[in-house]
Amino acid sequence: MRLLGKRAVVTGAARGIGLAIAERFLQEGASVVLIDRDGAELEAALRVLAPYEERTAAEVCDLRSLPELEQAAASAFGKFGGVDILVNNAGIAFREPFMAISMERWEAVFDVNVRAVFRLGQLAADCMARQGKGGVILNMSSKNGLTASGELAHYNASKAAVILLTESMAVELAGFGIRVNAVAPGFVDTPLDRKLREENGLPAYSEHTPMKRGGTVMEVANAFLFLASDEASYITGTTLRVDGGHLANGSEL
Repeated sequence: MRLLGKRAVVTGAARGIGLAIAERFLQEGASVVLIDRDGAELEAALRVLAPYEERTAAEVCDLRSLPELEQAAASAFGKFGGVDILVNNAGIAFREPFMAISMERWEAVFDVNVRAVFRLGQLAADCMARQGKGGVILNMSSKNGLTASGELAHYNASKAAVILLTESMAVELAGFGIRVNAVAPGFVDTPLDRKLREENGLPAYSEHTPMKRGGTVMEVANAFLFLASDEASYITGTTLRVDGGHLANGSEL
């Protein structure tokens, strides 16, 4: 088991990629605290993860609230006596024209997609440094953080910010034995992606994606598993693209 005895915290873990990450980590021996703002969905997620109930816990938290975030982090890190892996997976997005974006929407996207990643990263790094055993912090970016697309200016900018924040954290935290990496998925069938597609009449994936399909949540979760494991012990400050070759096909975009 690649994560035997490790203590992990995963945000946005009630469904989609977050739930898949939690499940893969549990399968590999970790104890996992799931954080999400939707209590009912968290309860449903815990039922899905019932075979691992002794190594699973949950915290309800709206990451847009810093007091809630800080309280949830303290509680989550204490559930299993510390933290070895933090996965900043939670994210939000709205599809709307650049000139129609309100400051309220802009701030909401950055509060969840960037500020929460920054603050939880700080709190986890402090805990890991005090433990003295190193650790892993993994941040969710997107192909949209590497190449923009229309009607997602706030989302694109937030995911680009995550990439440079990840690199900055990696440089400063390496001395504590803490590795920091990001994952940038392409088209993946998640509840958020499905909602945006259905609202805007968009296909499940781009025809410019060489693999001619969207990814699955487990395919993304496996990337997080690799980066969390000792198999990635010399990898820090990088962004792993999980996009079926979409960005590699840049001349066709």
